[in-house]
Amino acid sequence: MYKVTKTLLMCLMLALTTGNVAAVTPSPAMLEQLKKLPRSEQERLARQYGYELPGSTSNRSVNEKPQDVEKLQQPNRRSEEQQPEQKGEKKEPERFGLKLFDAEISTFAPVSNQPVPESYVLGADDQLLLQLFGKQSDSYTLDVSRDGNIMLPDIGPVNVAGLSFSTASELIVERIRSANIGLNAAVSMGQLRTINIFVAGEAKYPGVYAVSALTTVTQALFVAGGVSDIGSLREIEVKRAGETVARFDLYDLLLRGDSRNDVHLKHGDVLFIAPVKALAEVRGEVKRPAIYEVKRGETLGDLLAMAGGAKANGYISAAVLERYNEQRLRDFINVDLTKQADNAIDAKAGDVLRIAASSLRVENQLVLAGAVARPGFYAWHDGYRVTDIIRSLWSDLLLSADLHYALIVRQINSAGDIEVIQFDLVNALENPSGADNVQLKPRDTLVVFHHVDQFYQREKLNQYMRDTILEQLEWPPEQRWLIGDLASTAFTEIQKPVDPEAPEVVVTEAQKDTQLLFMTELEQQALLQATLSDVLERIYTDPKALALSSHFSRKELLYPILQKLRQQARANNNLKIVTVGGDVKVPGEYPLTVDATVTDLVAAAGGLNDSAYFNRAELSRTSGINDQLNGVRISHETIDLAAIFSGNAADVALQSRDRLNIFATPEWKTDREVTLSGEVRFPGVYKVRQGERLSDVIQRAGGLTDNAFAFGAVFTREQIRKKETAQMEKLLEQLKSDVATRALSTEQTQATPQDSMFLLRELGKIEPVGRLVINLEQIVAQNPQYDMPVEDKDMLFVPRQNRAITIVGEVQYAGTHRFDGSASVRNYLDLAGGLRKRADNDRVFIVRADGSVALPESGGWFGRNKTNLLPGDTIVVPLDTEYKDSLTLWGQITQIFYQSAIALAALNSF
Repeated sequence: MYKVTKTLLMCLMLALTTGNVAAVTPSPAMLEQLKKLPRSEQERLARQYGYELPGSTSNRSVNEKPQDVEKLQQPNRRSEEQQPEQKGEKKEPERFGLKLFDAEISTFAPVSNQPVPESYVLGADDQLLLQLFGKQSDSYTLDVSRDGNIMLPDIGPVNVAGLSFSTASELIVERIRSANIGLNAAVSMGQLRTINIFVAGEAKYPGVYAVSALTTVTQALFVAGGVSDIGSLREIEVKRAGETVARFDLYDLLLRGDSRNDVHLKHGDVLFIAPVKALAEVRGEVKRPAIYEVKRGETLGDLLAMAGGAKANGYISAAVLERYNEQRLRDFINVDLTKQADNAIDAKAGDVLRIAASSLRVENQLVLAGAVARPGFYAWHDGYRVTDIIRSLWSDLLLSADLHYALIVRQINSAGDIEVIQFDLVNALENPSGADNVQLKPRDTLVVFHHVDQFYQREKLNQYMRDTILEQLEWPPEQRWLIGDLASTAFTEIQKPVDPEAPEVVVTEAQKDTQLLFMTELEQQALLQATLSDVLERIYTDPKALALSSHFSRKELLYPILQKLRQQARANNNLKIVTVGGDVKVPGEYPLTVDATVTDLVAAAGGLNDSAYFNRAELSRTSGINDQLNGVRISHETIDLAAIFSGNAADVALQSRDRLNIFATPEWKTDREVTLSGEVRFPGVYKVRQGERLSDVIQRAGGLTDNAFAFGAVFTREQIRKKETAQMEKLLEQLKSDVATRALSTEQTQATPQDSMFLLRELGKIEPVGRLVINLEQIVAQNPQYDMPVEDKDMLFVPRQNRAITIVGEVQYAGTHRFDGSASVRNYLDLAGGLRKRADNDRVFIVRADGSVALPESGGWFGRNKTNLLPGDTIVVPLDTEYKDSLTLWGQITQIFYQSAIALAALNSF
């Protein structure tokens, strides 16, 4: 700035020497130099050398408001500033206070229009505005000359240099009043003079600056761009004629709003910025983490105060101070800033004070989860019991809540181990002084389960999982695997034992951060399991997961508790898990609660089923190490549940790893049903008791109608169908092995392995019927030799009278013909067009209407008596397998095809 002014003055003086004193016309280069000066300096030079600035108005009235006012602002140095950090780069700690000078500051009032304090000392080039009123009215602009005088109209020169503005105003008004009776005056400040100051030391842009006479220390700092990276914000001195007249600490202004030392500068003052001596950093949970400049004598308490103090979650009782030790190595010191002694520790250069966040755990809290109306965190108070949290079964619980099984999960030591307490909600509310109204302790978790294994508004949980997954996925149409009960599917997979040979599929954090588009089925299952596992891990600690706890089933709510019990099991702490199986509503593993008994375990399993056998249950117990067998010793104890529930026997206490097996009542089945259809008087589904016979059921149905064809009755049984299915699967495996062996042999066959496998696939599509051959006529007659007990899902179909003979197999035209008692097998085969070329003449057989098969006699079929055929019979002509291939596979396959087809045809033909 100084160089610019000096160059411009030299140019103007050169212009004066040429004789152009009245009106100097600067060159374009001079104009460019002139534009770099502040507006006030431009006007001063223009007035001094008679040059009119562009845009200015000559002979302007003194009371006219200036059109162009100058704002004190930092010069535009954006090109020299460091570019902002790229997105994703680690943000380095910043030094407090330096940001004040980063951006352009244009919020200060214009220097030419700012209020002038009464103590302002006038000097050369200042301008006063004089307003006369009274017997005459006029306005004047009075400039303070170099000798300090102003020229009062009609009075003469008056010396005002060195006087304060208020004193000079009083002097001028008094002179005018005394010289002119009836005339009064008012004085105000016009344009201020420009002063030159020096900014030295660790300024960002040190140098000489022409500024307004009202410029303060802070304004000068802005003009100079602030302090440099190594400059001090707290040691700024104003030197005048070699003497230090003021010391300014910018922290007083920034932290406390104290501007007492922000003095006005005078012409020739030097603003000196010393290098920074000591910097200390504050990190973590404070309001203003940054690097701070510390002075001698300032403490850690002062440093924390500079950072605005700790946040609400800042744990100042265990702060960490990083400091260079005597060996100039980093060292750690634990400090408790709640104590006066630690607060008084001196802050030193290079210190880093770290304030960690407090634990998310709340000391005096209770957790309420599960089938409750308002799951969440509640305050604990001394003396609180269960009924202080759950006050009403109607308003505090869901309608699906199990009122006889609830748990309290309690921490028992500093290692985080837990114990589980079981209580009955009904007993707790009805008898507040009883044992079930357990007194609570801090950090207890109360878990209420749904009845049996139900859940509440399951879709909300599935929607949460769906939204969580969709944050990582794009949603193409083929990803329909996110439809349905996602939680149940994922939990089923979570409970399965880990297969060590199965490939491990892990959804990495990188995959979670990227938008997954295409996933394999294993990756889909892994993502579902990871999402549900994350919720289950946080279900009793995180507010969002806890709010979802009412949507989980009994086993799902127990899963995190059981996992914790498994983790804390050690040599001196047995696994506190017991198992119940058999005829209970929710069999499985349950926590071994404090003082648990057999009846408690039954309540945990949702109670007994109706078919449970109360008189006998079995408790299996691991009693210790069996040295002889090199394993555990297991004992079995018979439990009489009926006696325990009635109070006639003592309840049995449970131990670690106990297993209770509840037996079902022998031959118990309340829903045995038999279906009768066809030609019975009252067809339908009949409930039957244990041991009831088929003849009794037919009699309950009103017997057979007159059109009933008892010989052709079809009786099917579910047990036989399952057995036939198992035999079919076994036969298919055997046939596949035969085909594979045949394909590897050197013997040539007419059937290719592909044809054989096709036939096997077709054979696998046949569904067994499960037909049992019966003699219905003898059963209706209640012949005990033929009658039999019925079972659940038995079906009896009685067709109408059938007067037809069916021919299937290797004949020219298979079909059904009217029964003729005088016709023989040969006659019916002739009616079918005779045998085909590949027919096996020696293996023709008859399937009777009742499902039995007539075996051929030694004399051959065509020599047999005509009385062998009965109404409803089916003549089967099998394929001659020797004609095609010697492999017995084809004979077995065709035999199965024929037998199955005939059984189905018998059902459909009546």
